[in-house]
Amino acid sequence: MNKLSISLLAIILLIISFALIAQSAPTGSSSKSSNAAALKKRQRRHSYLPSDSIPVIAEKMWAKGNPSETYDYYYLPFCGSEKKESVRQDMGADVSGSRRKKTLYDLAFQVNTDHKQLCEPKTVSKDDLNKLRKAVQNKFMMLLYYDGLPIKVSIGKTLPATQAGTRPRILLFTHYNFYIMYNGDRVIEISAKPDLEKAVDINQEDITKITFSYSALWTPTEKKFENRMSKYVEMNFFSEEIEIQWFSILNSLILVVVLTSFLAFIITRILKRDYQAYAEDDEDEKEESGWKLLHANVFRFPPHVNLLASILGNGAQLLSLIFCILFLTLIGAYYSDYSNNAMYTSFIVVYALTTGISGYVSGHFYKQFGGENWVKNVLLTVSLFALPVFIVWACLNTTALAYESSAAFPFKTIAGILALYFLVSFPLQLVGAITAKNFSHPFDAPCRTNKVPREIPPSLWYKSGAVQILVAGFLPFSAIYIELYYLFVSIWGQFLYTPFPIVALVFIILIMVTSCITIAMIYVLISQENYLWWWKAVFCGGASSFFIYAYSIFFFQYESQMSGFLQSAFYFGYMFIACLALFFMMGSVGFYSALIFVKRIYRVIKSD
Repeated sequence: MNKLSISLLAIILLIISFALIAQSAPTGSSSKSSNAAALKKRQRRHSYLPSDSIPVIAEKMWAKGNPSETYDYYYLPFCGSEKKESVRQDMGADVSGSRRKKTLYDLAFQVNTDHKQLCEPKTVSKDDLNKLRKAVQNKFMMLLYYDGLPIKVSIGKTLPATQAGTRPRILLFTHYNFYIMYNGDRVIEISAKPDLEKAVDINQEDITKITFSYSALWTPTEKKFENRMSKYVEMNFFSEEIEIQWFSILNSLILVVVLTSFLAFIITRILKRDYQAYAEDDEDEKEESGWKLLHANVFRFPPHVNLLASILGNGAQLLSLIFCILFLTLIGAYYSDYSNNAMYTSFIVVYALTTGISGYVSGHFYKQFGGENWVKNVLLTVSLFALPVFIVWACLNTTALAYESSAAFPFKTIAGILALYFLVSFPLQLVGAITAKNFSHPFDAPCRTNKVPREIPPSLWYKSGAVQILVAGFLPFSAIYIELYYLFVSIWGQFLYTPFPIVALVFIILIMVTSCITIAMIYVLISQENYLWWWKAVFCGGASSFFIYAYSIFFFQYESQMSGFLQSAFYFGYMFIACLALFFMMGSVGFYSALIFVKRIYRVIKSD
């Protein structure tokens, strides 16, 4: 027997020895680990055996009406605050203020319980009582999850004083009745209601201990597992509201048809008449007027080409981002995401992956405009939107830290976002800019530009640029303002927004109206012999963002229940970022539409 055979035989004997030792060892721990593994596997399938343990996960708490004023579940002295066992969550949950923690609620599958204590009577200090009183008075809500199903409940309520000279009653809910419905081996529906008879009036000085308890009642149902999230869809958007939204879309479509007809019938007819008149004149007797006088100046490059190119690049990237998110919503990627955490993650990841578009589009226009300082162009493009976002976030994050709010990003989330930005976004930005520098063609102008600029005649006040920008912003806003209300209620009201096809249609309508009205305003501008249309197209296209921010002020004041410095800072800070992004997107739409239109009409003159 050679040495190789002896070595193989020794290895086989060693493996057999380990197997025998494993079989003869005590099976208690291995049995427990195998049972735990089997339970986790059933939890992933949402399929359980009787008495299986299903954890109740607490995500966050917030003051009713103030969705950004979020706190950790154990911010208040509830049972289990000594352990604070965290649950793994994604980046989107961290961004939304969620801090998932396991609770002591033990709702085993198909096991009824009656008045079971969470823990021993909880000892509370004066500071704990003051914190509880403030939370109840601010109408704190908490969001729990059971097998992926959300449970939104209030922690207490305030009642007025029953007699003169007595204190108002501040009731803390210490007992919740859980009503759970199941179909076979799966959980279908869950709700929780506080027991008012067991609520504790914490507006008393002699309270030192509070007992927290719960009960669970399981009942069978015929409802299918696939339809268990429909409850939350129907809860937030009733059929009447859906009908209102579709009616608003119909009105918006009518506006689009009217604007398109205006462009097709009025402007096209005027242009056709101008073309015929231009063609009928002899070459020596052409009397140019209006926009035809600008053929030697209309393609004169605007000032601040680096800034303009950066706006167009960021606008193209943000448009790509929104279309990607809308596509994911239409295929049902966020249907079961009650807290929209997955959507927040998608925004961050898709934004990082689409920065190459920003670099390419910005570099493309920068080269066409004759720019040569490529380093400056790349730095401005990469920071034009990201830097305001960072400044606003830094201020808001500092404010959240001062309030001990969970809305402040964890360090690991900040590190992850920065790594994503510098290791993915910035390199892709460079790749896009380098590609544009090497492969973009010079600007294709239908007409030759004179060296000496033409003098621009004065115009009446109602034909001024400011009036045109106001008109160009009001019409797109009027086409979408009804849907804006439902979007604001969803974003700032902790609701699950599900009619995503409506949002996609409204966004397309916004693009169409913006494009049409910008073309109309640019035609009016060049008809006044004003060739400075480049920046005007951007501002006409993005003007709707000004109206939307003004509407956000109205919504905060008259349509919402938001209050307090923390919530106000988050609301107006993030609305500023949203409207800035909208300005870049619609400004880019307006510019592209105007550029195609202007090139088209002057190319016809050139061909004649």
